[in-house]
Amino acid sequence: MTNENVLDKLQYLLGTLRDGQKGFADAAEHATDPSLKSLFSERSAQRAQMASEVEAHIGRLGDKPREGGSVGAALHRTWLNVRDALTGRDDTAVVAEAERGEDVAVENYQDVLKETELPADVRSFVEGQYAKVKASHDQIRDLKHSMEAR
Repeated sequence: MTNENVLDKLQYLLGTLRDGQKGFADAAEHATDPSLKSLFSERSAQRAQMASEVEAHIGRLGDKPREGGSVGAALHRTWLNVRDALTGRDDTAVVAEAERGEDVAVENYQDVLKETELPADVRSFVEGQYAKVKASHDQIRDLKHSMEAR
């Protein structure tokens, strides 16, 4: 795998993490339950930290981090804003949207990890971050299911 391809994969994950940081900050803003606000704020901070780690890897490989998130996430947020203007949000809806965002993050990390030619150090780094994303996804999924069961 060329250095350019590795950089493209890391830039892709950087966009995913920035989208997650923004999405969790938005979820914290819209949640009414203080424990949810806290959880989402913590996840936003976690994604910011993870994005900084990816930026450092990109710098070590001789490139500069691209600005912004992914185009798909921007379109998704726009659609959500339109829908929310019509329907409003409750905490269950906010958690459900957070889970959808986490579904995308998990898929994006899995896509990068499917790359068989990732250098060992990059693979190890990405696997470590994937474990955090997957644990977050699973916690939010379980939270959504418990809220829906009420």
